[in-house]
Amino acid sequence: MKKTLSTIILTAIATTSMAFFGEDQLTIVSPSSKASPTTVFAMGVKKSVGGKYYQGSNCEDAGRAYEEKKDAVFIYNSSMEFGARNKGLNCPSLATPENTLFAGGTPIWICRRPGTDNDLVVGQTNALGMASMYATKAHESKMRDAGAGDLTIVPYSGSKTVVNALRAGDISLGWIGSGLAKKQVAKGNLECLYTTDPKKDNYIGKALPGLKVPDFKIGYLVYTNTKNEDLLAKLKAWSTDPEFQAYMKKSLVDGTFNVTQDDIDNMATFVDKMTAHWLDKK
Repeated sequence: MKKTLSTIILTAIATTSMAFFGEDQLTIVSPSSKASPTTVFAMGVKKSVGGKYYQGSNCEDAGRAYEEKKDAVFIYNSSMEFGARNKGLNCPSLATPENTLFAGGTPIWICRRPGTDNDLVVGQTNALGMASMYATKAHESKMRDAGAGDLTIVPYSGSKTVVNALRAGDISLGWIGSGLAKKQVAKGNLECLYTTDPKKDNYIGKALPGLKVPDFKIGYLVYTNTKNEDLLAKLKAWSTDPEFQAYMKKSLVDGTFNVTQDDIDNMATFVDKMTAHWLDKK
């Protein structure tokens, strides 16, 4: 009986402890498709700071979850807000210099299967796969006007599904998050012709100077609503986590952990630029 009672007491203590510590966990909230590079980024944040993970069914659902949970971290991306505007959803950034931990982004690579000669800039007929939020008729028209030939943009759920379609031969070119594209190139599965990174020699803006948004990136803002000092300390320590720094380098993510109002304003300006040139008029 003593053994049984001891077991009951220990179990009760353990359960109580788990409940107590559960209250002091962060919840990483992602609004993005599971196939998106942003989800990989969000999982990298979760791995670094711990806690729980919430996958929003869309950006409005993710926004509600962020506001309802007291210790939440929101992984905003500029593409999410642009896509929301195109669908008539309301998903603005809630970032401020006070609540934002990181501002940055990652470029896109434009790739093909090895052994093919498809190219975006030689006037060919091409099917270019990209995440559905960017796959607007306005975007397609602007790329054609810039000299991309007889181009059809084909929508997919995200970079992972674009890679699968490209390797299967369903499309001739892919618009792919650079971190994933880099891995596929290393495996010999893809060869990539252009990048949207203006610092690189193969910058698409040089090849097609008429593009309206040649310097495209998936822009990230990571912000939190937590007031818990221990959790805030954990989030601040995230900036120097060697594993996350290695992830950023490997995945071609850059940015700052010392976020200013200018960083937030620049993100908003970039979303406005995408909206001006890529939004389908209703």
